[in-house]
Amino acid sequence: MDDAVALLSNLSLTDSKQQQEQVIAKLIQCVCDLNEKEGNEEKSQAQISILEHKGIEILLQHLQNNASPDNESILACSAQLIAELAKTEALREPLVNKDVVPNLLKHLPSKNIALATQACRALGNICYDNDKGRIAVDKNSGIPIIIDVLSKQINSTDDGASRLRVIVCGFLLNLTNNCEQLQDRAIDNNVLEKLNECISSHLQDEDLTNMALLTIGSIIDSDSGKAAAIKSGLLDTFKQLLDQKGGDNLKEIIVDLMSGIMESESAKEKAADNGLCQSLVNIVNSDSYSPELGKMASELLVSILVGDKSMEQLYMSGEGPLLSQSVDWLASDNDSLKTLGTLAIGNFARREIYCQQLVERGIVDKLMNILKTNVSSESSFLLHHAVFSTLRNLAIPVSNKPKLLSAGVLEICLTLINTDVMAVVFKLLGVLRMLIEGQETAAVKLGQERAFLDRLSDWCGVEAHAGVKGEATRVMASLVKNSRSSAVIQNLIRAEGVSHLVSMAMSEHLVMQNEAIMALTIICSTALGEAAIPLKEADLTETVIMLLKDEKLPAEMMCNVFSLLQAIITSASPSVPPPCALLACTGLMPDVRKNLQEEILTSGVLELVRSLEENHVDDRVKDAARSTANILEQSMSCS
Repeated sequence: MDDAVALLSNLSLTDSKQQQEQVIAKLIQCVCDLNEKEGNEEKSQAQISILEHKGIEILLQHLQNNASPDNESILACSAQLIAELAKTEALREPLVNKDVVPNLLKHLPSKNIALATQACRALGNICYDNDKGRIAVDKNSGIPIIIDVLSKQINSTDDGASRLRVIVCGFLLNLTNNCEQLQDRAIDNNVLEKLNECISSHLQDEDLTNMALLTIGSIIDSDSGKAAAIKSGLLDTFKQLLDQKGGDNLKEIIVDLMSGIMESESAKEKAADNGLCQSLVNIVNSDSYSPELGKMASELLVSILVGDKSMEQLYMSGEGPLLSQSVDWLASDNDSLKTLGTLAIGNFARREIYCQQLVERGIVDKLMNILKTNVSSESSFLLHHAVFSTLRNLAIPVSNKPKLLSAGVLEICLTLINTDVMAVVFKLLGVLRMLIEGQETAAVKLGQERAFLDRLSDWCGVEAHAGVKGEATRVMASLVKNSRSSAVIQNLIRAEGVSHLVSMAMSEHLVMQNEAIMALTIICSTALGEAAIPLKEADLTETVIMLLKDEKLPAEMMCNVFSLLQAIITSASPSVPPPCALLACTGLMPDVRKNLQEEILTSGVLELVRSLEENHVDDRVKDAARSTANILEQSMSCS
């Protein structure tokens, strides 16, 4: 510290530029030595003392001068001293207050590489985590200046030009990091195009590439940045970099950057078109890279396939290389590759014609083979989750359902119902729901599986996983609708499933509400006696009242509520009681049914129905309300 004070005093005593430059060089060494010392408080105090010394004003005066061959060397030394001082956080704002920013910006375009380099270092250090410095740069139109410097240095072969390019990128990083306003300003000045040109012109310069990529990552953090990145040509350059030999670090940075950009549909389409997917496939298939990089590349591939147009581009009428590779991955010994292949195929299976072609190609058998492996590890759970997702998509086309059923998909699903992984259960239920839709035989068969129905009823009550709860109740409603079997309905009653359908009728999702109402209507039409007690315990009457009062309920659904009401009221005792059908053999079934009917009739429901008949805006609802009211009145007069 004493040495620095002495040097600053000497600086004040000499007018010789040569001697001043020598003093500044020694000051730089003093500050560098201080920067390397531990003990931040003592170090900062010493450097603050240097900055506050009157001798520093001579150095600042030099920076105010225009550059010329006579003074470029001392200007470079002065800027370098500022750069070293600005490494200390406590000095950055004081340096801005001393108005060094505009003077440093003035020297950035200098043809003297040393001066431009040190001025850029100083500005970059001042702007590091310092909004006041960033504001000062922006106020003095610094962004166009720095981008122009980068542009002019891209193809320079002068000594020091390669280092200056790296430092310019570092300055841009510190300037724009976490500052959307400056990111947008840089984008408006074509910074991404210049950075892309810089990388593509120096693909072998790893230091430059790393720094430029970090800078790009900062600038494209915003939505406008991601859009600009696509237009800048960066995706083509990223492909070139991925295809180069190199370590994990650089490729991880690139894949991470692309993961953010791929949120855009246009980016997915570009990636599907420019061969980037093959570059990612090469990484995934290579043993030379870390598992983490392979995982990142896999996730990026799936992300690209999520786009509708990009998926079609890559499918190529079933001849796409990525599709063929995905099929090959299904037979891999590596669970991660199996999972990737399955997810890729699941994304291809988003168009009906593609689903049909994939089934014809024998994909179902390959997926079934995967499901036959033991579920014993996290990777297996992820794999089974992916397989069920894909099978669900494949089961959507009507023409595919019999083929999947013939292949034994329903049976193998039943072998896995004891899994406790809710994410897997959710997808498994989705497969079953798609399989039995419109398939009476399959629905009846599934409805006879008592162990499954018990699990299904349990899943209907899983509060911790809304997806499983919702999907389970939808499967239950689908079983009722598609089987239309009294035996299946009685099995559901024994499994205590009816109450879940009543709850489902009040779902926030209209589709689920309607499915529940229709299922309850079928139950009440065919087995009200057996279902009466659980329906009463589940407050079916209150549910019907609430539905009738719901002014937002669509007209079609309101008509379905009237059908449910009519089914309850018009249900009669069977002429021949079914043998041992729950309450039937006890003689209590008709009384329980009648009790539920009386509860409905005395609930005030008639007044609600008459009100809808008179006031509803939809004629279909009025007609349905009129016929329902007549049935209610007839029943009340007979009771």
